[in-house]
Amino acid sequence: MATRGFEFAGALDRSGVTPTIHDLPVDGTGAYAVGDLVLLNSSGQCAAVTSSGKEVTGVIQEDRPALGAADGDIVKVAIITRNQIWRCSMDASTSSAVVGYTKTIDVADANTLDADDLSNGYAILWKYGDNFDSDGNLIAYVIFGDTTFGNV
Repeated sequence: MATRGFEFAGALDRSGVTPTIHDLPVDGTGAYAVGDLVLLNSSGQCAAVTSSGKEVTGVIQEDRPALGAADGDIVKVAIITRNQIWRCSMDASTSSAVVGYTKTIDVADANTLDADDLSNGYAILWKYGDNFDSDGNLIAYVIFGDTTFGNV
């Protein structure tokens, strides 16, 4: 099985500080899962990051099923800052991303890194994991250069 989306793995300065968790509204009535990468949209609601972008806000920390969902439901979100390292599965068993050099890894969907789309993204490769996920895909550790609350 792949990782459960984006998972906090540590901090660059080894401080041991965990992400701040905030209650934020989500956009629409679709499902959100633990580990989904989100961005605050122009309505001030979290929307799943499913394609190219330049900024991220956080990672969903609780499932919100579509059944019975209402636009603006409140969910817990771990706020991403630039000092944090996040673990996630890629969507293939190989990638040409180079540690520290590739600063534009894109996402395949809200909970998977795109192994062969190394442009238009916002993730910087920190390192590859020591093994593969149970689907045979690479596990990678990334940092995000452009974060909603980390660029002040």
